[in-house]
Amino acid sequence: MTGVLLNLAELAALADVPVDRLREYAEVGLLPPARREGDRLGYPASEADTMRLLGKVQALGIAADDLPALTRGWRDRDCGAAQQQLVDAVTARLDMVQLRLGEQQQLATRHGPGTPKWVEATQATVSLSQDAARLQAVTAALRANPHAGACGEDCGCITALDASGDVYHFPTTATDEPGLACDLAADAGDASNRIGAWQQVFTRVQRRDPLDDTQTGLALRFPLDGDLAATLARLAAAEYRCCSFGSYTIVIDHTGLRLEIRMPDGATDMLAAVVGVPDSPGTPDGDPA
Repeated sequence: MTGVLLNLAELAALADVPVDRLREYAEVGLLPPARREGDRLGYPASEADTMRLLGKVQALGIAADDLPALTRGWRDRDCGAAQQQLVDAVTARLDMVQLRLGEQQQLATRHGPGTPKWVEATQATVSLSQDAARLQAVTAALRANPHAGACGEDCGCITALDASGDVYHFPTTATDEPGLACDLAADAGDASNRIGAWQQVFTRVQRRDPLDDTQTGLALRFPLDGDLAATLARLAAAEYRCCSFGSYTIVIDHTGLRLEIRMPDGATDMLAAVVGVPDSPGTPDGDPA
């Protein structure tokens, strides 16, 4: 279709972007006005590449203010400049998502495990972690495949925007230590469905105690119950498959049933958000701290 002007429906089909979205792009100036050649009014086929990339970028939640510069870069066919603009835009979006993730973890901790507000905040952290993982994957792909010169089928923007984000990497400031990461695809991405199971388990917690051998862990104490122990084992195994840097130990002894959870320093906020913090000294069994 080179050299032939496309109508809006044809452009949408070639770009794999809905017609209504192209109309929105036209209204805000991201899609230039149709031009006339002879008796035909439409868009050049090359515009489909820009619209396709724009649709993928918008799906990442990139700020609207960044979109005009990105589209200009792609139309100018300067791949190196376009890639750097995209890296900057994706990094800014990632920073915002990780900030919101931290805020939702704080809310979950504040409201306490198992409460309706905890469920709401925890569901939000799952969604935000998925968003952050995708943005991290796109950023990594862009930086791993720099491309100078004119944009083309091997342009880094094209391949990077198709990167799948199955692993969330925790933010870290230490360059000499391996970062913590969670496999969001483990158990077919079942993290959201486990929230309800944890909510039921938390109704049986008698106490949350600190552990003697670590500052980044706690013990959840329960009444002795075989079925509950089996449920805890399934949940602990699922959490380990997702975030294998943690340690989960089920203990049955004369005190009853307990689940001991140990985490590295970088995951203390996550631990508090998911299962809570140790009770205050002197809190009666079964009473909230």
